[in-house]
Amino acid sequence: MSTPSTTTHEVHLAIYDLSMGMARGLSAQFLGPQHAVEIIPHTAIVAYGKEYFFGQGIEWCSPHEFRATRGIQPIEIQPLGHTSCTEQQFEDWCRAQAANGSFGTQSYDLIHRNCNNFSEEAARQGLRLQKGVPQWILEVPQKFLSSPMGMMVRPILEQMQISNNAPTNLPTGGAGSVRMAQPTIAPTTSSAAAAVTAVNPWANIPAAASTPATGTSSPAKQTSPATPLLDKQSALLSTDTGVVKICIYRLKPEQEQSELLSKLADTNASWTQKDINSVHQYLRSVIDNDTQYISYALMLLRLIVLRQPSSADLSSNEEPSQSAQHVAKLLLEDKLKTLPTRSMAWCVLSNAMGSTQPPDWDVSTGTDSLIDRALSDSDPSKDGVSSPSHVSLRQSAAAFLYNLTICNDGGTDDAVENGNTELSEGVMSILLGCLEHLHEEADVTTCKRHYMAIGQLLKSRRFGETAVGLVKDLGLVDEEIGKGKNKEVEGLAKEVAVLLQ
Repeated sequence: MSTPSTTTHEVHLAIYDLSMGMARGLSAQFLGPQHAVEIIPHTAIVAYGKEYFFGQGIEWCSPHEFRATRGIQPIEIQPLGHTSCTEQQFEDWCRAQAANGSFGTQSYDLIHRNCNNFSEEAARQGLRLQKGVPQWILEVPQKFLSSPMGMMVRPILEQMQISNNAPTNLPTGGAGSVRMAQPTIAPTTSSAAAAVTAVNPWANIPAAASTPATGTSSPAKQTSPATPLLDKQSALLSTDTGVVKICIYRLKPEQEQSELLSKLADTNASWTQKDINSVHQYLRSVIDNDTQYISYALMLLRLIVLRQPSSADLSSNEEPSQSAQHVAKLLLEDKLKTLPTRSMAWCVLSNAMGSTQPPDWDVSTGTDSLIDRALSDSDPSKDGVSSPSHVSLRQSAAAFLYNLTICNDGGTDDAVENGNTELSEGVMSILLGCLEHLHEEADVTTCKRHYMAIGQLLKSRRFGETAVGLVKDLGLVDEEIGKGKNKEVEGLAKEVAVLLQ
């Protein structure tokens, strides 16, 4: 007489941090210390050699496939115990949950039906285990929403869900792996943009399409090689305005100043020189006197440096220049202790250099120490370079270096037009530093910005021929460096190589 099978299957809980380290550093600033969270958690059930999760419906695939296609690794894997449920029984339970709407493609709810709630019910009901998802993970959404800024941050939790590009209901039969086309972490768009910007407003700065910086270069000679990718580049500007309300809420300025700061959210607002000066002076006073609010002041300062008075008002560059010098001093004197704050400082300086009226700085004189600091902050060889905070710092420092090169490529005298001006120490530092960083830089965005800066200097009306000669003499460009990044980086690398032929 046969006996019932006593085979059991080991079950684990995979815990991921969708903020990839950012929540720990910034949630206390935006939500207050009592509402801060360590991570933005996503969990999945790992059993039978598969990973089961709730995105747009219940989905599963191998753990390796899930992590490789999404570029994310668990920060912890907790054992939940052993289940006597067979693989078929558990997947039948999953199909039933999809069919009855409990965890269907349209049943996601921020509080009660997210990925972590699925893992909890799958463990306790589907697999009949005593242990489920840790309570602190289940409480994260409510912790966010109970904060003063909870409603503003709500889009982060709604959008930062592991999902497929298209809804994937489980098939009615068979237990095979569910294959997903181009699976990714759900992108943050539209209503979520402001909240995501609050978490990391300095990453992935888009190139400004309509406001190229003063003095955009032309080829050093009429016979210069064709470089369409380099030629189309313009100033890199951080223009996201979604954090303005959050910053004002935290700074709590007087009514009149609050009204001026609110105008930063409107890119079409009209400004007087007096109002621009007032905002600059207020934000510098916050930076000097309220260190806990430096991040918020810098977020707003990166926007005011882009604002210009109406055409009927006399424009002055004095206050923007003072603000840029003020922020530069903070960086040079190591007054900014966190990576996100330093990233935002570079955003301020990058915007200042890329604005239609940049500070009275010249890449040839007076900025050597700042260039050295930017190259240090964009160095990919330092410890922890793969963390989101380090990547963002390198991206924003590289944006500053590029904007600095395009800001100072004007002039009309013969030396300028011939491109044979002697290279200053600052120019050589940017050129050689960016070339050196390319060998170890894994981030595509930072690579692109380094190539843009190098190409700008090689094509410069002021420095072009001299810069090309130096790089040729030193033999520093390796045509293999840009390969394997992406199409645009490879294209920029090829154009830099063409300039050196």
